[in-house]
Amino acid sequence: MKLSKLYCNQKNFKNITFNLNGVNVIYADVQAEIQKKNNSHDLGKTLLSKLIDFLLLKKISNYKTHPLYKIKREDGETIFQDYIFYLEIVLNSGKFLTIKRPVNKNTKISFKINDQRVKKYQAPQSWDGEEISIDNAKGFLGNYLALNFFSNKSYDYRKAISYSLRMQGDFEDVYRLSKFQGGQHIFWKPFMFDLLGFKGELLHKKYESDKKIESTNEFIKKLKNEFSVNVEERDETVARIDLKRQESEKVSGQIDRFNFYDQDKSLISKGVEEIEVSISHFNSIAYNLDYEIRKLSISIKNKFSFSFDKINQVFEEANIYFPDQLKHDYKDLVQFNSKLTKERNKLLKSTIKEKKEELEKINSNLKGLNNKREDLLSYLQDTEVFEKFKYLQKGLVKVEGELLKLQDKLNAIDKVIARQEEVNQLLTEIETTVTELKEVYKKTETNNRYKQIRTLFSSFYKEIMNEDAILSWRINDSNNVEFNPPKIQTQDEKRSITAKDDGTTYKKLLCVSFDLAILSAYNSESYFRFVYHDDVFSQQDNGIKRRLLDLVHYITLSYDIQYIFSIIKADLPKDENEKLIHFTDEEIILRLNDKDESGTLFGFEF
Repeated sequence: MKLSKLYCNQKNFKNITFNLNGVNVIYADVQAEIQKKNNSHDLGKTLLSKLIDFLLLKKISNYKTHPLYKIKREDGETIFQDYIFYLEIVLNSGKFLTIKRPVNKNTKISFKINDQRVKKYQAPQSWDGEEISIDNAKGFLGNYLALNFFSNKSYDYRKAISYSLRMQGDFEDVYRLSKFQGGQHIFWKPFMFDLLGFKGELLHKKYESDKKIESTNEFIKKLKNEFSVNVEERDETVARIDLKRQESEKVSGQIDRFNFYDQDKSLISKGVEEIEVSISHFNSIAYNLDYEIRKLSISIKNKFSFSFDKINQVFEEANIYFPDQLKHDYKDLVQFNSKLTKERNKLLKSTIKEKKEELEKINSNLKGLNNKREDLLSYLQDTEVFEKFKYLQKGLVKVEGELLKLQDKLNAIDKVIARQEEVNQLLTEIETTVTELKEVYKKTETNNRYKQIRTLFSSFYKEIMNEDAILSWRINDSNNVEFNPPKIQTQDEKRSITAKDDGTTYKKLLCVSFDLAILSAYNSESYFRFVYHDDVFSQQDNGIKRRLLDLVHYITLSYDIQYIFSIIKADLPKDENEKLIHFTDEEIILRLNDKDESGTLFGFEF
């Protein structure tokens, strides 16, 4: 498939007729300095690649940033509201297909098949398929293209189109285009594995299994947190369920039979007896406290008794002399004992107060227990059966609630076990897939397609840079395929691996070599036969420019590839006499300049 014509319904647009053979040059005669507004990037050479992508049915994901929609008129519509674009392509069958896509109804696509090129830039008057929705239109275009590589694949031609439309942001990585940068590896690595000649389905299966394991483990974690489950508690939970079910069945049966004998009996044994034991215990404590309070109260009443006058009378009746010193000692003893008695009584009163407070609490507890006993006894003696029924039914609701919680827990445990079994099954599948991948890795030299692509890549790069470059891949620690950045070998005796592929210039040339190698390798079957490289000659050494141009001429002739590239006047290569190498009028398919806005792709600035 090649590009034939690109045109528009507006006269200011520079219509383009592509060369079906040889090179196609988009030449920009830039006079102003690069820092000024009218630099080469404002002329439209980069926009042209986006326009081709648009006509090959790229979906608009962000209207605010897309060049056809971001600039508005006063009425709020895009300045390109009235534009209708047409792209004529040459199918590998030899027929010509025109694709129509208007800006204002960009999701409605029309197709027209012809046996030859349209005359000049006249849009078809009738269509084989008109205003087809873009999703269906992709299927139509895929069928028209009939590219062998995409048959029996889960993806379509859009997956590979950007390797034939390398834009400015696509030269950072040979394998991973800018459109894949924000996505997961599953969106591009299996495709690339396919493109290199291997079985991409293997890699896709591995990523799918990894994704399923991750989501399953998240589900298991959520269940464990929500139900506080542990799979090791399954049998214990079953036992608890059996007990609760038995209890539920028993109470249900009692309600059905309206037999409360066992329930009354249970209440007597578990209620009355426990309450009476507590009452007895508190009565004992109350009795002891009351006894201690009475003893302490009596002790306070026993005052210290000692009469000095009676002692003096005894001495006089016995005609015994009562010395003054002894009298004084007796008086001191009386005073000491009086003081001691006061302190003792003070302490006893404090103790009595504490004992009374404790006794008050005990009596309060006894009152409460007695009330509970009376309530329970009144229940047992109540002749109103309905009150008993309500009491028993509340117990059944509680048991059934507990049973339901246990059943939910068991269900959660079983779900966790089932999901863990799924994980184990997936791990087994992954192990099989990884074994297959490792077998593939051990025999890369037997893959003819990969060998051909790698040989062509190295050959093309050597023609440009006079250095060897290596394509390779490996299996990483996660057992997934990792495409190694191409390595460049120097020409010294050690032939060591260099880091040149890290530079912008080298990355661009590695990408060019890779794209050309892919197109050349698939040349023998129905595949893309064109490539557009934007600004590929920019900032290159003159020798590199000349060798690249020689290679491009060789490939277009040898492999029937349509090579399209943009270049500004300042980047033109020079011959051995330091004279600029100019392209012929036939080779230049689009001329742009910055003399005024008429020199731009659309004939005006925006």
